[in-house]
Amino acid sequence: MFVAEPGETRRLESFGPWTLGQPLREEKPLDKRLNLYVVIPGRQYRSPVHPEYDHSLLVNILTEDKPREWDIYWCFVLDVSVPADIRSEHDLLVAAQESFRPRDLFDVEDIPGHEVMAEKLNVKSLSDLKPYRHKDRSLPRVLIVPARIALRGTAASPEVKPAQ
Repeated sequence: MFVAEPGETRRLESFGPWTLGQPLREEKPLDKRLNLYVVIPGRQYRSPVHPEYDHSLLVNILTEDKPREWDIYWCFVLDVSVPADIRSEHDLLVAAQESFRPRDLFDVEDIPGHEVMAEKLNVKSLSDLKPYRHKDRSLPRVLIVPARIALRGTAASPEVKPAQ
């Protein structure tokens, strides 16, 4: 469970019907920060009104009650054969390193999170995926892209309630 630290009066970063938290001033990914992956689609956070924003959050480490800085990454499942509920950074990175060849007549609308991908990456057609293709013209099973958002917060196991 990820809980963003409340901020001052600056704007909040949102993702569909959810508020991610108050962004830090330095939005470029930094090696010293931890990683928070927004996996689209996912089963952890679901909206009956906006199902295109259904997602899961994965972290590379649990911080329990110690607030840390996090770089946010959008993770789009391109291959529909990827398991619907990726639960670890390892599984996510393995899927991102594997590739697949889209079947004939594959279109951008066949990608489960295509609405959010259009919003966040401006990918509206298969030709817009060209920068992400491998030399053999295959695609990653999961596309991981820096969101250029950083937040401060804590990540705890779902069984542990974060400190108030």
